Amino acid sequence: MNLTVCKDGADLARQAADAFVEAAAAGDRPALCLTGGSTPQAMHRLLASPEYAGRVDWPRLNVFFGDERQVPLDDPRSNYHAAREALLEHVPVDPARVHPITDADEYEGLLRSFFGDRPDFDLLFLGMGDDGHTASLFPGSVSLHEDERWVIDPPDVVQGMARHTLTFPALSAARRTIFLVSGATKAPALARIRAGEQLPAGMVPGAEWFVDEAAVG
Repeated sequence: MNLTVCKDGADLARQAADAFVEAAAAGDRPALCLTGGSTPQAMHRLLASPEYAGRVDWPRLNVFFGDERQVPLDDPRSNYHAAREALLEHVPVDPARVHPITDADEYEGLLRSFFGDRPDFDLLFLGMGDDGHTASLFPGSVSLHEDERWVIDPPDVVQGMARHTLTFPALSAARRTIFLVSGATKAPALARIRAGEQLPAGMVPGAEWFVDEAAVG
């Protein structure tokens, strides 16, 4: 495991924000994929701060999402809503280049139109749940075996809410992938992955892991 241990959540957010700034300078149309959950919110707020906001050419940035709950985009449970509240509404990003997920088929079409044969995001952020899930790919789900589609609605709903999610063929294609993992509740799952257990988060090849000391245990 390519593991970077950060002192705490603030240190993790800073290192993640630095990686975001670096990826945002890539190529003619940089494409970054954001993740939901609580851990990336500190990174989002830091990127929106005066210290970081001026380091990104926001109008040329293309923003995608790794998964989404099937709720309205203004619902507080929406990953897009969380990213908008903490980051996107505070920086001059082009709204036409921000792509929330509202329909799996349409999103797959969007990705294939933008990327072509391979969704090689310049940077893909992922998180990990206490059970070792990532995006909306949960342990034991039939979705773990999807090998053609890039975006699906997992048929075996977990945690009581229908979702859209990128699949492993899409999650495995990024130029750079970084997991953001913070807090002691994540330590058991992280330890299981480090021991070789095939939890979903550990099945994304070539990923870097930015974790805080509490998550390491």
